[in-house]
Amino acid sequence: MDAVVARNGADSQGGCDVPACYSGLHILIATIAALGGAGVILIDPPWWFRVRSPRGEGRSACRHYRTDLTLADLAALPVSALAARDCWLFLWTTWPMLPSALWLIEQWGFVYSSDAFLWVKLNPSGTGFHKGLGFTTRKNTEPCLLARRGSPHRLSRNVDELIIAPRRRHSEKPIEAHQRIAAFAAGPRVELFARARRDGWHQWGDQLGEYS
Repeated sequence: MDAVVARNGADSQGGCDVPACYSGLHILIATIAALGGAGVILIDPPWWFRVRSPRGEGRSACRHYRTDLTLADLAALPVSALAARDCWLFLWTTWPMLPSALWLIEQWGFVYSSDAFLWVKLNPSGTGFHKGLGFTTRKNTEPCLLARRGSPHRLSRNVDELIIAPRRRHSEKPIEAHQRIAAFAAGPRVELFARARRDGWHQWGDQLGEYS
């Protein structure tokens, strides 16, 4: 059975070096270690970046999920403890946070490979391209980076980078990403900061189950 771990309050870390802000993650680490480590790790961090006005704060990520984790907190995420010797890492980011995302990849002991996916957002209706906000050009794409540890293999050469799919709830990613990752690489598959439960994935997050 796949492990599903929610972040709900403090608990014993069971000998694992897991920061207090990642309550419950030691359970997932033990489960995955018993399986030989994760072959795939998918992470959608709660990125935070400064807004320029109270009006911008009203549209920011903090209205939807916890954003008090610092970059140092994210660097302390025990990704290496979850990963097998040969492991793929898929990391969702935003364009303003790209330098930080690349830095985190290094801190977690991975090497940047390429862009895994570029999500081009349609309107929720599926008709027309979504026009987001931005301090420069209007944004309507979101990247997912690909990194590796060791020499992981791919299962298929036919997994496309471009995802054209409707925008959903705040920070909710298209199901096509999970489907393509499963086609691309063998498990065990781990998802951190998960929101929707997925068959075939070992998941952890304080919003797990909020999306369907």
